[in-house]
Amino acid sequence: MGYSIMITAPDLDPKALTLLDALGASVFIAPAYSSEEELATIAAREQVDAIIVRVGQLTAQVIDASPKLRVLSKGGIGVDNVDVEHATAKGIVVTNTRYSNSQSVAEQALGMIIGLLKDFIRLDASVRAGNWEKATYHGGELRGRHIGLIGYGGNGRALANLLKPFGVTITVYDPYLGHNADFTGVTRAGSIDDFIADIDILSIHCPRTTESLGMIGRERLAKMKPTALVVNCARGGIIDEDALVEALEKKQIAGAALDVFTVEPPDKNHPLWRFDNVHVSPHIAGVTSEAGEVSGRMAVENIYKILDNKPIDLDCVINPDTLPRT
Repeated sequence: MGYSIMITAPDLDPKALTLLDALGASVFIAPAYSSEEELATIAAREQVDAIIVRVGQLTAQVIDASPKLRVLSKGGIGVDNVDVEHATAKGIVVTNTRYSNSQSVAEQALGMIIGLLKDFIRLDASVRAGNWEKATYHGGELRGRHIGLIGYGGNGRALANLLKPFGVTITVYDPYLGHNADFTGVTRAGSIDDFIADIDILSIHCPRTTESLGMIGRERLAKMKPTALVVNCARGGIIDEDALVEALEKKQIAGAALDVFTVEPPDKNHPLWRFDNVHVSPHIAGVTSEAGEVSGRMAVENIYKILDNKPIDLDCVINPDTLPRT
């Protein structure tokens, strides 16, 4: 059936676009970071049946724009840019492409960890400036480090699997996993404060929620070792950026690597830019050709499973109460 589908940015994988064409969909692509007014205008004009969510805010205004709207399909995992509560109240299904980019995010986090330990970015600039620090440089190894992971879903588990061969100790905190979840090779903590003072590296892999917002703030950063590193490839706002700046200024921690920010894109004069022991990237941890292909296909498939009333993997449904009763 020829459904009407809006995509909120022009970066959907080409194979996913080909699949939509083969399925006879009418596709409308919004410019990246369109305003909610612009997205609502397209949704209303085209009377969309579904929206593939990339970037931009899917607010009540956008959700209400088309009375035909039945599914919001996130190409990715985090749905903090979707008003899930409003969608649920209207019976609109919200899906994501869970696990599609877990390997990509885990590799980004691992790369950032190693980059901080080895001081890659500063050394690159130093060599380009004509310096040669071979006689004075001392880097660090992963071997023997204690790693703390906040969030042990697909991304956290993928990172743990990458880390284990390095001979590290891993402690994880995830209050939403049942006791029957697989914690082989890691230790499960009852709270962040059980391990925050002991770890060498903290890596965050949980969604941004009212509970996680500002979770890593002044108090917890002050408890960390002065040699500790903090990595966030999850969502901005989980780390209090003002508190992070203070911790770096006071040398309460040794460095940080961020792929995400409270406001995106961040201000060009962000105070974190002052520190050469802060490594940053533009929210691309999950963006690889491989992950994009899987995520794009899953985003399209999730739409058609909902619109055609076919079975769907419940792990990919954010608000399962909106699904038909069987």
